[in-house]
Amino acid sequence: AELPGEVLIQTEYPDHPLYRALTDHDYAAFAATQLADREAAGFPPFAFQALLRAEAKEMATSLAFLAEAKAEGLALAGPQVSLYDPVPMRLFRLMNLERGQLLVESPHRPALQVFLASWSERLRALKAPRDLRWHLDVDPLEF
Repeated sequence: AELPGEVLIQTEYPDHPLYRALTDHDYAAFAATQLADREAAGFPPFAFQALLRAEAKEMATSLAFLAEAKAEGLALAGPQVSLYDPVPMRLFRLMNLERGQLLVESPHRPALQVFLASWSERLRALKAPRDLRWHLDVDPLEF
């Protein structure tokens, strides 16, 4: 940290606010802008999320389970809870298992908590294939 250095960044977008903040050494302004953008878009920390992940030997098995989980969730979700379609994860194959995910979102944490309490009971009651594993990640850090 004491030694001087030089960082080179090659980009097609040199005017992007991130690079301007880096060159100006202005973290506070960059953070404030990012928070304002996230609030306008309804992204965390201004929305609350949970991510249901499923993994099985075949993607079709994972996505079928997630689709069934979504159907169960739609029966419980009020107007403040949104369930998105199941999709493959970015790194969809890991250790010979194919992984999918289903995002649940709400602008109100209490509404999400009430939903998750009921939904998790229904998820445990679903008849999942033996080779399928699933878990529910509240406030996920990565997708």
